[in-house]
Amino acid sequence: MPLKNIHQPDAIVVSDSVRLRKYDGHYEKFLTGYQDPYVYQNSEGIFDETKKPDLNYVKGMCEYLDSAGELYFIEVREGDCFLSVGDVTIKAENPPIAIWTQKYRGAGIGTMVMQAVITRLKELGFSEIKGSAVFKWNVPSQKMHEKLGFRRVGETENSFLYDLDLK
Repeated sequence: MPLKNIHQPDAIVVSDSVRLRKYDGHYEKFLTGYQDPYVYQNSEGIFDETKKPDLNYVKGMCEYLDSAGELYFIEVREGDCFLSVGDVTIKAENPPIAIWTQKYRGAGIGTMVMQAVITRLKELGFSEIKGSAVFKWNVPSQKMHEKLGFRRVGETENSFLYDLDLK
């Protein structure tokens, strides 16, 4: 069930220092994050460092994610302002999350953001998250999914697939 005709909040407070801010059409903000080989490998599965996404690729990705669910910037408070450090799309099938900024990886932000995704999907009346694909080499994401109660339900050549019952 797509999230059409549902009001997307401008922001979702995750904690005192982390929030989700509604995507505002500025896809160019994603470019530096997705040009980081770590992010690109863990989001797209591409290990060829000579292949980096360009602005058209990022624009298409953002347009797709924005139409498939609620696309947000993940923002972290630094001093008096919030900085975009990643993105997440709230949707009931394979909700993608990426932390672009290295210093914020492994700090628990992904777990907090995925908890916010779970809460939002419950608010919208969804009963499950299906097919959350995690690359086999992305052990931190596997651990996050399992910590939050996702069950591994299958695998492809490169990914493990996770589901979560939201009831």
